[in-house]
Amino acid sequence: MKNLISSILFTFCLFVTGNIMAQVSGTISYSETIKLDIQLPDGMEVDGLDKSMTMEKTLAFKDKISIYKDQEKNNSNDRTMTSDDGGFQITFQMDDSEDIFHTDFQTKITTHQTGFMGKEFIIESELTKYKWKLTGEKIKYLDYVCQKAEMILEENGKEVNVVAWFTSEIPVSVGPDMYNQLPGAILMISKNDGKKEIKATAVNLKSLDDEIFELPKKGKKVTAEEYDQIVEEKTKELQRELGGDETIIIRG
Repeated sequence: MKNLISSILFTFCLFVTGNIMAQVSGTISYSETIKLDIQLPDGMEVDGLDKSMTMEKTLAFKDKISIYKDQEKNNSNDRTMTSDDGGFQITFQMDDSEDIFHTDFQTKITTHQTGFMGKEFIIESELTKYKWKLTGEKIKYLDYVCQKAEMILEENGKEVNVVAWFTSEIPVSVGPDMYNQLPGAILMISKNDGKKEIKATAVNLKSLDDEIFELPKKGKKVTAEEYDQIVEEKTKELQRELGGDETIIIRG
């Protein structure tokens, strides 16, 4: 009888814990920074050249769904900088389209709304199965105990190192951008030895309305391969229009 009672209590505890985890919802604000690797000709200098670009993003999560999108205060103005002698020009072209990652962990589908050169696209794909490796390292960040995880991705035929810091104190497998599937919310990401960094700036656990998680629908539906081909062709076209100038497209 004692064993039966213990089993019932254990089952009840699992049930309660599972419900608590399922009911965790809220928002995490992030600062996303991309370091620009700009190779200028020898002896060439450009006054006021920024070496990084920072954008503010927000991740909302509830049950088995999340959405990661731009904050309204992001500055998307195009900028052009010219070398001191006028012989070299760099154009930073920011797209006004809203960048949204919608992830449904129930259906295992990711929907990415993005834009390029004034045109908007919807890219729908299956949830990527990441091969995270836990290192055992821990730190405290934003008052949360975070654990370190690493993985290697292949992008454009090259290996890319990704480091994540996640906290099981927020027991949902969500994260910024396309990154997720760890036993806790990801608060920091470092990609390619810091060339791209995403850091949480605030966490707000609260109830959220379902309308926040509506699927993004603005844009032409394309596959990831079709989108990459469009970007490559349009980038070459833009470079030709600028007469061979160095053109940098910032795309999150």
